Amino acid sequence: MPPTAVRRPATVIAAILLMVPTALTWLVAGVAFLVAMARSDGDGKVFLIVIALLILALCLLLVAMTVGGMVLAWRRAGAAGLRTPATFTFGLFVLALVGLLVQGRLSFQPTMVTPLVVGGLSGVALVLLKSRSARDWFADNRR
Repeated sequence: MPPTAVRRPATVIAAILLMVPTALTWLVAGVAFLVAMARSDGDGKVFLIVIALLILALCLLLVAMTVGGMVLAWRRAGAAGLRTPATFTFGLFVLALVGLLVQGRLSFQPTMVTPLVVGGLSGVALVLLKSRSARDWFADNRR
C-alpha cells in the first residue's frame, strides 16, 4: 500500500528557499577571497594563496553542505543537514552584530551588510525548521 501523499509545509519550503542566498554567498565569498589574494603583491604571496585556497575549500564545503541539506530537507530525510550550515552562517550574523554593538553604534558598514542579511535569513530558516509543522512533517517520515 503506497504511503499517503502529504503536502510539504510552507515552512519547509520557505526554509529551503531562504538557504539559497547562503549557498551563493559562500560560493562568491570563497572565489572572491581567492582572487583578491592572487592579485596581492609582496613577499608572502605564495603563503597568501595557500591560505586563500584553504578558505576556498572551507567555503566550498559549506556550499556542498547547504545544497545537500536543502536536498535532504526537500526529500523529507530530515532537517539536520540544513541546520548545520544555517547555524554556522547565523553565528557569523551574531558576530557581525556584536561587532557593530562593540563599536558603540549601529551604523552602516558596507562590509557588514552581507553577513547581516544572509545571517538573518539563515536565522529565519532555523526558526522555520523548528516550527511545529516542519517537525511534524519530518517526524511523519520516520514512522
